[in-house]
Amino acid sequence: MRRRELAVKGQFYPAKASEITSMIEAYNAKDSQEVHLHSRALIVPHAGYIYSGFTANKALKLLRNSEITRVVVIGPSHKVAFRGTSVAMYDVYETPLGALTIDTTFIAELSKNFDMKFLHQAHHEHSTEVQMPFIKYYRPDISVVELVYGKENPSTLANIIDYILEDKSTAVVISTDLSHYYDNDKANRLDNICIDAVKTMDVAKLKQGCEACGKIGIEAMLMVAKQQGLSPVVLDYRTSADAGLDKSEVVGYMSATFVEMETLKKETLLTLARASIANAVDVPYSYNLQNVLQENPWLEEKGAAFITLTKGEDSLRGCIGSTVAHKKLYEDVILNAKSAAMNDPRFLALSQKEYDEIKVEVSILSEPKEVRYSSVDDLKSKIQVGEDGVILKTDTYQATFLPQVWEQLPSFELFFSHLCKKAGMDHACLSMKPKILVYHAKKYKE
Repeated sequence: MRRRELAVKGQFYPAKASEITSMIEAYNAKDSQEVHLHSRALIVPHAGYIYSGFTANKALKLLRNSEITRVVVIGPSHKVAFRGTSVAMYDVYETPLGALTIDTTFIAELSKNFDMKFLHQAHHEHSTEVQMPFIKYYRPDISVVELVYGKENPSTLANIIDYILEDKSTAVVISTDLSHYYDNDKANRLDNICIDAVKTMDVAKLKQGCEACGKIGIEAMLMVAKQQGLSPVVLDYRTSADAGLDKSEVVGYMSATFVEMETLKKETLLTLARASIANAVDVPYSYNLQNVLQENPWLEEKGAAFITLTKGEDSLRGCIGSTVAHKKLYEDVILNAKSAAMNDPRFLALSQKEYDEIKVEVSILSEPKEVRYSSVDDLKSKIQVGEDGVILKTDTYQATFLPQVWEQLPSFELFFSHLCKKAGMDHACLSMKPKILVYHAKKYKE
């Protein structure tokens, strides 16, 4: 059996499994902000654990609860000069925590499709090796592939990454440190160029002063992220000065993740709603609103949100929201989540004991459009059963049903009969020709 032996054990990270475990546990104890994202790709640093381990852990622990079954770790060569990218052709990858299985079938596939070779000397490489103990800690049964690049064309590497990420069960780890051996202030300025390039997915910015040793990997990843519609989230940045080293000569470290936009929206909106409800019932919930807003500027746009709480077998426990966008979306989610939990007049206020028993659903509503109709039959022909959310209005009464209410009231007659009653009117109120508006809703459910 061919084994990828450890080249920097006892140097960049401890040789003993117990010491690695203790370090990772300490990082998590120090890391008060829980991030729940399903990552397709990560950017992580590769210095010694005492310097960049916390930053790397912020990203690599996202693999913990994911459905990823294979990780491809890609790093720059620091010891051997060569052209192209080398793939590690071994059967297992050793770590102090135990061996990881190398996906030899996928290696053969990559080698064939991209004419990759195996340059043995290139795989005595710390930029990739230091990631493996983290991966083994969080996902002991996952398979791995190691790619080390030398003088590589970013477009060529992007083609490889694009191919890898076509498989939704595979994640990519891009290994890089940032600037090296400047004073802390200058390092911050240079590193912010790299960070801004990642945040904006602007490859051109990378060439305006970013000095990351794995800049080729970052550039290739940004190209693929744009092609595949992935969104970046920067998780952490610091320098070696934060670990107590001399501020006159530091190295910069960043970690980031790339997620599918819809996944990012789901996780972010549900986090806002959950945090609001937790705060209302005095349950600890760790998140930083300013960080969330900084990483998700779309939350600052006006939006209308409905928050639905269910309990047990989808029994309604609260539902309150806005039909018209009149606040910033994040404000609307936070306020309506609290109201759904505490102020729905149909229910008692949610108790602290019930917090873990509820499921949260956030619905983001489109702008309502009026449906003009001459008769009930005409209205029936214009309503999309199962798809339209409906607002029923008169000068005195108003009520709405979200699109998901069709699941319980699947016919036009049943749906509108109950909607009339909800508005405080007779079940046959359509004969009075109330104003009808329709909208659609994007649902995000736990």
